Amino acid sequence: MWQEEHGILIGAVRHNDRTSVARIFTQTHGMVPFIWFLSKSGKNASRNTLLQPLTHLDFQAEYVPNETLHHLKDAKNSMPYKDIPFNPVKSAISLFLSEFLTHALHGEQANPGLYRFLKESLAWFDSAPITSCANFHTAVMLGTASHIGICPNISEYKPGYVLDMREGCFTPEPQHTDFMTPELSYKLYLLLNTSYDKIEDAPLTGQQRVMMLNLLNSYFKLHVPLFPTLKSIEVLETVFG
Repeated sequence: MWQEEHGILIGAVRHNDRTSVARIFTQTHGMVPFIWFLSKSGKNASRNTLLQPLTHLDFQAEYVPNETLHHLKDAKNSMPYKDIPFNPVKSAISLFLSEFLTHALHGEQANPGLYRFLKESLAWFDSAPITSCANFHTAVMLGTASHIGICPNISEYKPGYVLDMREGCFTPEPQHTDFMTPELSYKLYLLLNTSYDKIEDAPLTGQQRVMMLNLLNSYFKLHVPLFPTLKSIEVLETVFG
């Protein structure tokens, strides 16, 4: 049975000459893989552009119990971006987020709060000046962590404390090596307490952004089963370097 659906295309992988597998974080079913039939010519060829990472989609979905891949039709872009595809820095950040969300949301069920967070975050990102976006990817990682239940607990933070990445809390003396430095822990604390419009109030140098990125990658590896080392970090290292 076909039903109206809304979603954010997290990523797509070419399956063969005719199809791709599109992983879409949907409003009603969470992360779902769909079979996407490619168009090679004619007026339908523009449909393939909908496979760009983080595209917002309205479509008809058919969910069949016990099927590995589901079907969709009548897909259209519900919120075309005005800046992300044309800004090289924003494009690099969006590619990183596509890879990050592919693994962070793997198997995620319906999560209306997370869906709304991502939709509103991407709308802000598209319209914001690039000078305000350097910490955006970090804020999305932390917001995602909050919505899937693994966000660090900031209630006991004190100056000089460090983030214990295994326990997800701030402490004066971790009993292992998986922790952030006091300086980066403080910057993370600031990021966890601010809105997008003020994320630059947590000033980070380019080197610190790369360090924060790698540490958050390690944090997700500790808390999300099979979470990998993200390959696109190298791209952001170039951007922020």
